[in-house]
Amino acid sequence: MHRTDVLMLVAVVAGLVLAGGVVAADSSPETSTTAQLSCEFPQEIEDGGGETVRLEEEPEEVVVLAPNNAQHMWEIGAKDKVVGMPVNTFTSYLDGSEQRTNVVDQQGFPVAEEVVDLQPDLVIAADIIPEDTVQQLRDANLTVYQSPLLTGVESMLSEVERVGQLVGECEGATETVEETRQRMNEIEDAVADEEAPTVYYDLGFPFTVGEGTLENELITKAGGDNIAREAGQSYFEISEEVIAANDPEWLVLAEGAPIPDVTAIQESTAVAEDQIVRVDPNYISQHGPRNVIPIEQMAEAFHPDAMAELDATPTPTETPTATATDEASETPEPTATDTPEPTATEAPTTTMTPTEDGDADDDGAGFAVVGAVMAMLTVGLLARYRR
Repeated sequence: MHRTDVLMLVAVVAGLVLAGGVVAADSSPETSTTAQLSCEFPQEIEDGGGETVRLEEEPEEVVVLAPNNAQHMWEIGAKDKVVGMPVNTFTSYLDGSEQRTNVVDQQGFPVAEEVVDLQPDLVIAADIIPEDTVQQLRDANLTVYQSPLLTGVESMLSEVERVGQLVGECEGATETVEETRQRMNEIEDAVADEEAPTVYYDLGFPFTVGEGTLENELITKAGGDNIAREAGQSYFEISEEVIAANDPEWLVLAEGAPIPDVTAIQESTAVAEDQIVRVDPNYISQHGPRNVIPIEQMAEAFHPDAMAELDATPTPTETPTATATDEASETPEPTATDTPEPTATEAPTTTMTPTEDGDADDDGAGFAVVGAVMAMLTVGLLARYRR
């Protein structure tokens, strides 16, 4: 099989597994859904597909079809309601995930029969889940909420609020959103007056992120200047010439991923000065509250003095820093400072990595899958799943 064919095949699988790193134009709201969430039932909420989802009473058993859906449930304190989910390397960082019923196959595709057998009160499906799967579940008389596209921080936080309303966890959702937004804003404000270094976020050369992606916004909030921001939209293939012309001062890679053997990258200031930030691909590609972790990692690398000053200055409502434990509802904002040093087999970095690295970085597997998602978008395979 040719390399392109392999990449396309893996991409189809990866798109369903990660469910949170794909974009088109962002059709989701960019502001908080409500000032005060209502968890009164019966409740009606319009989902990302334009369908009205009605719940007569608070759901007790929920199935989530993608890792980022699961992350939302864990973060708002609703993990005990999850009875079915993807149980694989992309969710292994969620404490207790292995005790749930696996509802996806080995390639990450949802298995409708497994979901139906559980007879959940609610099914939450990421936007990337195939329409025919969603319809099959609805035809089986299951209540399915389909998430909208999440391409910005505020749209992601709004989705967390909606999930909280759907499952009757408004207090947990509000607390998670407020704390996540506060910490992100604190970091953004702390580095606002600093000179932004040029940054290249590598997804497996030549794939990267441009304007219109949540990942690009994370880099910006961390005080970096994404060299691909104006070079392309969404997830795309960047040329070596663009990288060389912009000479990135920092390189952002997934944990366990090698530095690309590309002249423009190997000869960049980032590599020459060993200015490399490694992030957990689950935390940056699964769009959810844990996006705060790579923001903090990048900010501490790009602007260490500003971040040291921020962390040394207590505030009246100081957000608790975290040890990145899996009790997500209690510690929604882990920081990069409570993390272990990279192993000797990893490329040297200037920052530390989260303690919750699960299995996603084994042999760079998580990174390879993220790169494959970009390939899927490039070759247009996403259209296969959206009708």
